[in-house]
Amino acid sequence: MFKWFLTGPNKPRIQDQAKIKSMYHSARMQAVTAMILGYGMYYVMRMTLGVAKKPMLESGFTATQLGAMGAGMLVAIAIGKCANGFIADHCNIKKIVPLGLLGAAIVNAILGLSDAYWVFLLLWIINGCFQSMGSAPCIVSLSQWFSKSQLATYYGVFSIAHYVGEGATYLGTSMIIIALGWHAAFFVPGVACIVLAFIMYRFMRDRPETYGLPSANEFEGEVVQEKKEQEVSTREAQLMVIKNPYVWILAAAAICLGISRYSISSWGVIFLQEAKGFDLVTAGSLMALSPILGGVGSFASGFISDKIFKSHHSVTTIVFGIVMLVGMLGLCFAPAGNHTWVAVSIAVFGFGLGVILCFVGGMLAVDLCPRKATGAAMGVIGLLAYGGAALQDIVNGILVDSAKTIVNGQTVYNFTTITEFWIGSIIIMTLLIVPTLWAKKNKDHEDEDSAAA
Repeated sequence: MFKWFLTGPNKPRIQDQAKIKSMYHSARMQAVTAMILGYGMYYVMRMTLGVAKKPMLESGFTATQLGAMGAGMLVAIAIGKCANGFIADHCNIKKIVPLGLLGAAIVNAILGLSDAYWVFLLLWIINGCFQSMGSAPCIVSLSQWFSKSQLATYYGVFSIAHYVGEGATYLGTSMIIIALGWHAAFFVPGVACIVLAFIMYRFMRDRPETYGLPSANEFEGEVVQEKKEQEVSTREAQLMVIKNPYVWILAAAAICLGISRYSISSWGVIFLQEAKGFDLVTAGSLMALSPILGGVGSFASGFISDKIFKSHHSVTTIVFGIVMLVGMLGLCFAPAGNHTWVAVSIAVFGFGLGVILCFVGGMLAVDLCPRKATGAAMGVIGLLAYGGAALQDIVNGILVDSAKTIVNGQTVYNFTTITEFWIGSIIIMTLLIVPTLWAKKNKDHEDEDSAAA
């Protein structure tokens, strides 16, 4: 059964250059579009719990239970993403990513019919297993279809998928909850994504060589880079990832990114409701600014880094870590009920996160590793990033429960300690990027020596 997932054999090379160019253009456009839309819907399948927290609390769930559900899913994503990253380097990506979306969609549809905590906990963990089949395999596909020099730009383009999904969840799910109740927020998108999974399978692609096409580096004329890639096997390239200390420093930074990113996406709506006094639709609409501006940041991240910072990706990351911090501070200290202050803060945070996510989320590590180990690099980063994401759900859930008080018969939540946790994670993440300034410099010297030889 597992052989079905393996990448296909190389087909005889097509000699017609016009046909090669046409096939490359068509395959790239279809695959990237399918991955953006399909992986965006992965996020709809994982973020409903964050938007539905308040009505679920009102129906009898506790914050600690909701935190445990979120943490269970994120632990499953962390472990699964690492495993799927290493596996994806050997597999036909067309057969992995749509299957993950299909499984997550079925789980969500089932949860739309349930009220039991143990059912939610178990199936949300299973959802995490399916969720782990998305990101790392998608980046492997990008590395197969785009050359090393193009990867940062198209990584940024693909990264808008996160924000397509987040924006759809904040706006669409909030409206579904208001109109049909929180159960429908799981069921309706789940059914829709079952159909989308089959559409995604139709348009995704295996490696170029399995269609008789040259590798992406060869197609773009990057002969030196392709020669270097062929010097090591996939297994050797993956071992290089594991032994690279800078990859592990980036993974530590990814823990902090996971904390700050998922604290906002999982607890941002209820934070705006309880700490800033907004209703559900207003809170959801304001939080939607984060993925919208995040999508802009991700889309522009490659251009910003290459043109403004002269391809010094670590410098770009440090600068936008500071931008994230400014946005977070503005959000945490915004006056209650001040729509403008909150909106600007969320927008600044979201834009900074959009840029950061491309680099700390994988691009910095991928840039330091061979193409054959793209999945392994993403897997290592994903393991710790989602470990941080799981940690925040547990910590935030406990902090919310421990800080609640009863005032005039109503439950009131205090977010002071929680916001300090959020702010500290961004500061530590930014500081951890500093050592990678030397990592890229050393790799550039090695590439120059290799080209000279």
